Amino acid sequence: MAVPGGAAAQPSPADLDAVFSEWDREDSPGCAAGALRNGEFVFRGAYGMANLDYGIPLTPDSIFRMASVSKQFTVAAVLVAEDQGLLSLEDPLRKHFPDLPDWADPVRVRHLVHHTSGIRDYLVVMSLRGYGDDAHFTDADVLAALRRLERLNFDPGTEYLYSNSGYWLLAELIPRVSGQTLRQFAGEHLFRPVGMTGSHFHDRHREIVPGRATGYRPRPEAEGGGFEEDMTTLEMVGDGGLYTSVNELRHWERMFLDPAALGPDLLRRLTAPGRFNDGSAQDYAGGLGLGEYRGLPTVSHGGSFVGFRTYALRFPEAAFAVFVLCNSASADPGALSRRVADLFLAGEMAPARDPARTGPDPELRIRPGQFWEAASASLASIERKDAGPVLVRGGGETALSIVEGELSGFAGDTRLRLEPRPEGFVLRQRGQRDFHYVRIEGYRREEGQPAFADMAELAGAYRCRELGVSYEVRLDARPGLTLVGLGGERALEPVFDDPQGPSPVYAWDRGTVRFLPDPGEARARGFELSAGRARGFLFVRE
Repeated sequence: MAVPGGAAAQPSPADLDAVFSEWDREDSPGCAAGALRNGEFVFRGAYGMANLDYGIPLTPDSIFRMASVSKQFTVAAVLVAEDQGLLSLEDPLRKHFPDLPDWADPVRVRHLVHHTSGIRDYLVVMSLRGYGDDAHFTDADVLAALRRLERLNFDPGTEYLYSNSGYWLLAELIPRVSGQTLRQFAGEHLFRPVGMTGSHFHDRHREIVPGRATGYRPRPEAEGGGFEEDMTTLEMVGDGGLYTSVNELRHWERMFLDPAALGPDLLRRLTAPGRFNDGSAQDYAGGLGLGEYRGLPTVSHGGSFVGFRTYALRFPEAAFAVFVLCNSASADPGALSRRVADLFLAGEMAPARDPARTGPDPELRIRPGQFWEAASASLASIERKDAGPVLVRGGGETALSIVEGELSGFAGDTRLRLEPRPEGFVLRQRGQRDFHYVRIEGYRREEGQPAFADMAELAGAYRCRELGVSYEVRLDARPGLTLVGLGGERALEPVFDDPQGPSPVYAWDRGTVRFLPDPGEARARGFELSAGRARGFLFVRE
C-alpha cells in the first residue's frame, strides 16, 4: 500500500498503488518502492510478501539483495580507497594481482569499473565448467578459474561488455590494499559516513539478517501458478551482494544531493563516464548507466540475480529518484520505476514515445533476416511481428520504429540505431563500439539439416584446456547434433555456412559454436564456443 510522504504535490495513493497492483497480494512475493524529491520521500509503498512460509508482508524496511545495483557502492568504496592513497584507477591489474596470467598485463583498474577489461564473466565461466544455478563455489574457486583463462574477450579499452569478473576483482582488491574485507571497509568508510548503518555486503551466506526478504521464482508446473524459493549460497559481493532497504537508500540519494560525507570529487568521479582508448565517451560510469528518459537525463542501474530484481533510477535535473526492490524473479522493476516517474514528472517530461510502429522503411534497405557479427561471434535477426519489426539479439527483443528518419529502438533507457549497409547493418548505441552485422543465408527449417554424413564428421569428444572440462558432440537422426555437458544436453541448430570452417555455424541456447577445420582431413579438429559475456573457448578433439 502506498504511504504518502512529503508536502509536495503528488499523484494520489490510488494511482501509485495501481502501478504495483500485480504484486499487491498475500500469496505472492512483491516489491517495496520509494520515490524522493530533494532527498525527501514523496512516496513509499510495499506490495506482496517478504516471506510466504510465515505470511510476512514486505515493508519499506525489508532487506533485499540488491544484485547489480550493488556495483555503484563497490566503485564508491574503491574511490574512497583511492582517496586514501591505497590504489589508483590507473594501476595495472597485476600490480595487485600478480597471480593472474599475462592477459592481465594491459588491464587497468579503471577497465574493471567501466566493463572495458575484456575479462570473461566468471558467472558464465563457472557455469560452463559445470556449476549449476544451485551450486556452491568460493572466491578461491573463482580466482582459480580466472587463472586458468588464456585470453580476453577483446583488447582492454576497445569495447564495453558487461563483466561481473571486473567487480569481483574490485571487491578482492580492497583487502589486498587495505587489509579489510569489502564488507568491513565499506561499513567503516562508506555506509557509516552516509548514514546507511543498516546496510552491508553479505559475505556470509548462513548469516541471519533480521527483516530479510526471501527471493522467489515462478513455479510454472504448479496448478494456478505458484512460487518456490530462489536464493544463493554464493558469497561473492562486489558484483551483487549488497543488502539494504528502501528506507536505507534514502541516505544514498541524499549523498547525491549533498556529497559532504564523501566529498564532491568522489561523487564527480562516480558519475563520470568511462572512455575508450580512442577518447570517445561511454554511457557507463562507476556502476551507473548514463541515459535519457522522455527528454530528461538519467543515472540508473538494474539488478537481477536469483529471486531478486532491483532498480535505482535518478533524474539529476529534477532532484528526483525512484527505487524499486522486488523479491520475485518475474518482476520488472525498471518498468515499474519508469511508471512511478511518469506520475511524478509528467509536467517536466517530453511526451511518451508513440507505441505505434511502422514496418521497415524501404529507404533503409534492411530486410528482415538473420545476421552475423564475427568479432563477437554473435547472431541477430530482424523479424516482422504483428506489432511491428523487432531486433532479436542476445536472447532479447527490441521493438523497432522510425525515429527522425532512422530505424531505431530502445533497450531500457538506451537508444539503438541501425544504419544500413549493402552487406547488412551497423548497430550503434551511445557509449559502445559499432557492431557490424552481415546478412547470412541461413538454413530454412523446411529444407532440413545439413547432410547427415557432414554432421557425422563433427561428432566426438572435445576438451577445453581453459575450462578444464570435456564436452561431447553427439549425432542423432533427430534432432541432429547435440552438445552434451554443463550438466545436461543442448541442441545445436545449424544457422549458416561458415566459409572459414568445414561446417555451418551452430547456435545453442546461450550462444554459438563454430567448428574448426583439421588440415587435410574432413573432420573438425575442434570448435570455438561463445556464450554471451564469455567468448571464444577452444575445444580440441580428444
